[in-house]
Amino acid sequence: MHDNNRFIKNEENLHIIDKILGKKFKTSLSVYLMYGDWLVVRPQFSKLFNTPDIAIETFLNYIQNDKFLPCSFIGSKEHWIEAIKYSIKGEIGYTLWGSGDMSSSTGINNRYQEAYIKKDGNRILPSDDRIMVAVLRVSGLGIIGFGLVTDVETDAIRSFIGWHEDDRYWITRFRIKVFWLHESIRNNPTDYDRWQGDNIELEGTNTQTNNCYTKDNHKAINSVKRFILSKKDEIKPTLEFYINLLRSEPQIKEEAITISSKINCKNSNNDVKVEDVYLPQGIAGIIIKSLEKGNVLFIGPPGVGKTKLALELVKSLSGNDECFNIVTANSLWFRRTLIGGESIREGSAIWKSGLLIQAYVKASKVNYGNYYIIIDEINRADVDKAFGELFTIFSSSNPKDWFIPRALIDEIKSYGDKVDEYTKEFFNIYEDLRKQGKENEPLKKIRIIATLNLTDARNLFYVGDALTRRFTSFYFDYPKGTEDLDKFLRNYNLREEEKEEIRDLVKYLREKLEEKDKIIKFNISPASLKSALEIYSSFYNRNIDNFILILKSTLGTLNQDKIDKVNKLIDNWKEIKEKENNEEK
Repeated sequence: MHDNNRFIKNEENLHIIDKILGKKFKTSLSVYLMYGDWLVVRPQFSKLFNTPDIAIETFLNYIQNDKFLPCSFIGSKEHWIEAIKYSIKGEIGYTLWGSGDMSSSTGINNRYQEAYIKKDGNRILPSDDRIMVAVLRVSGLGIIGFGLVTDVETDAIRSFIGWHEDDRYWITRFRIKVFWLHESIRNNPTDYDRWQGDNIELEGTNTQTNNCYTKDNHKAINSVKRFILSKKDEIKPTLEFYINLLRSEPQIKEEAITISSKINCKNSNNDVKVEDVYLPQGIAGIIIKSLEKGNVLFIGPPGVGKTKLALELVKSLSGNDECFNIVTANSLWFRRTLIGGESIREGSAIWKSGLLIQAYVKASKVNYGNYYIIIDEINRADVDKAFGELFTIFSSSNPKDWFIPRALIDEIKSYGDKVDEYTKEFFNIYEDLRKQGKENEPLKKIRIIATLNLTDARNLFYVGDALTRRFTSFYFDYPKGTEDLDKFLRNYNLREEEKEEIRDLVKYLREKLEEKDKIIKFNISPASLKSALEIYSSFYNRNIDNFILILKSTLGTLNQDKIDKVNKLIDNWKEIKEKENNEEK
């Protein structure tokens, strides 16, 4: 029962397509085919997939005669945006939704069988006695559409690329032929802030979870029926909205050309792994959500894992090495480094692209997800020389406020053809998007993760205020106890007595260093411990003295005062251990 005008192959329906869309259009259908010639609509359901007038008449006949089972599918705006995008860019006219819990999945499957399947002895047969209708609801916004549920599948192997699966898996997935889509979405399919919904309650339905209701739930049937009939005049404009997407052959060709140059920057399994980095419980999810909404800043002393975390995040979120760039800031950075500017090539002045212009070009090719820039040790750069215009472009923490200044475009134009290849591509992309009013869209797909070391405080006060107004900031300190060590020790085959001795040493050092270094931060970092354990575990004959020697070499500092403090504390710890051992004897 999975079909629309694109999939109908019998002669009568091909004739209909010829009349509506023209013979030339048929040749371009292959661009959008999902199942091609392999699946066709069964005859008893064909009217629901016929011309708009016939499909609407058939659909409303089911509704008016109570020959339907109502469903209410609810979820976040973020997930519905991706589902509606699928109906526009993927399988035109169809959206997807999913269920991640056993009770609703079982209920939906049972209702599907109740609606569409009848038994004849041991045989199962398709039934067109009633249909299954879904109301599409966005949490906090209201009802944005409704449609015909065509099929339900259980799929543990694949996930829909648009949905996060942090702690829930949308294994039950259903396809819906859209019959009504809210006018605000049809008029602004890519301007998600303008999307609206009908924020009304439908009697007999649950607005908290996905549910499909039996034929005996008359309250749900009647309330859904009234709502659908109130929108009956908007059904044809909705179907025509999708038909026009199919009918526009030049757009189809353009999509076919550009799709191959697009890159996917959204990991399909949505499994974010930060296993090699120690993080306080619960913080990873907060960082990921913050990164979805804007730029983030990791602040803390050296060795706590800021850079490692940034890399682990972008690799896990994107699943694609083309989707990020990592650079380390330094005092020689200028505006030209970050944005771009005049440079000399073969004796002539040209305009050379910087980090952001290159990122804009790459972000414009991102089909799903975001393009990431990691700026490591941002505090090393001179903020006045390098970051002024970047702060103008990223004027707040909200991507909706980000823009390319017109003065920058005029500056690039003034160089004519004397620009590098990235700048040429940037300018062409910008101008094409400007004609559509979308010139800042690639910017909204850029995410910056910056790391800032607290030990280098020379530019901290200047950089700090400017960044925190534009970035969501996360502070990482040295662990107080041995939580990170306990996590690392699981990866090494050490004896229990070895582990206990190392734990005792690290706990003692951290407590004493915390007392001594309240102002100038220094302690045993997670990175130091991980490096020491990696070397120590490779030894055949191991003891605590070996570990201490290795730990001293991985402290990550050349400051002799700090080294002397650690040495003195280690000596104190040894004396305490020796005294304890003597007392036991």
